[in-house]
Amino acid sequence: MTGPTRGELKLSLGLGGGYTSNAALRSDAAASGDSIANLRADLSERKTSARTDWSASYDSFYTSYGTNNQFDSLNHAVNFDGRYLVTSRSHLALFEHFFYSRNPLQIASTTPTTETVILTQQTHRWRSVSDVGFDTSLSRSLTLLAGVTSRIERIDLRPSVDTDTYSGRLGIQKQIGKKDSIASSYAYSRFDFHDATIPNSAANGVDASWTHGAPAGPACTLSAGVSKVTREGASQNLVVAAASLHHPFRRLDFVSDYRRSLMADIGVATLTVAQNASAGISGTVGRSSTLGVFAEYGTRESVLDTGDRQALRYTGGAVRGSIALNPWLSLSGEARRRKQIGLEGTVEDLTVDTVFMNLVFQVF
Repeated sequence: MTGPTRGELKLSLGLGGGYTSNAALRSDAAASGDSIANLRADLSERKTSARTDWSASYDSFYTSYGTNNQFDSLNHAVNFDGRYLVTSRSHLALFEHFFYSRNPLQIASTTPTTETVILTQQTHRWRSVSDVGFDTSLSRSLTLLAGVTSRIERIDLRPSVDTDTYSGRLGIQKQIGKKDSIASSYAYSRFDFHDATIPNSAANGVDASWTHGAPAGPACTLSAGVSKVTREGASQNLVVAAASLHHPFRRLDFVSDYRRSLMADIGVATLTVAQNASAGISGTVGRSSTLGVFAEYGTRESVLDTGDRQALRYTGGAVRGSIALNPWLSLSGEARRRKQIGLEGTVEDLTVDTVFMNLVFQVF
């Protein structure tokens, strides 16, 4: 028997403006600033019941520049996250994150490490990240895990530039006490570039992980493994790893994350070893305000000695705040910086600073 379904539908409208130091994301020597104005509409819904818990959102906004009107555009983002109780022992999880933008600054921001995008001057860029996960309890402490993931990126040029990543995973998790668990998994990944000059690649990997923490308290995860990459008859063993820490305090929330993995970001257009690290602390100020500080660091370096070598390093940071003026009206602001340095290959040095304020009206 299922319980009653609870739903929450929200619509908000936003009007904002700001300034960027590098509207076209050109090299540091050729950078020029510009003003920005945004008109935004956000629609989101969440529904929960005894067997389901899902949320979906659609974000559409029009961006207008003071001088660089070639970047004036309507941009879109769609997100979905759902978890379903299939049987009393099994769960199904679905995830989708999609965006399309003709505006380079749409992706020049501090983001979670799994979604970091390498900056490029090319526009008309879209990306879709999809994941399906399934778990079933074999006993009180043993769980079988399986899933598939796809990451598809495109720059709509003539011809278009595409990178597709597909992977499948199978693992098992052992619960140890109330707060600890260990897991081991195998994964197969394929990286397709749809370019005769860039060879496709495949990888087989195994890893082991340990997780500690209660659902409402501090939590951390550590994992390490090895992936064997093959491309055109050549192969290479690479170390992959991840670590995360989440520590909630009374009025503050601290989150940090590190990942070393294989990545085929379209901004680099070759298979790379990607290292991404981020940290942030946020909290409430008084009864109606929030404030957060975030930072990120990462590198990309080409895998195997075939094709053009590429290497880069990026750093970024942001300060974000908001204040609720009344139950229906709020004001938010952000100041952020992203710097990208080309270490090898054709990647240019880019720096972009952005300051933005946004007034949001909650329609319902």
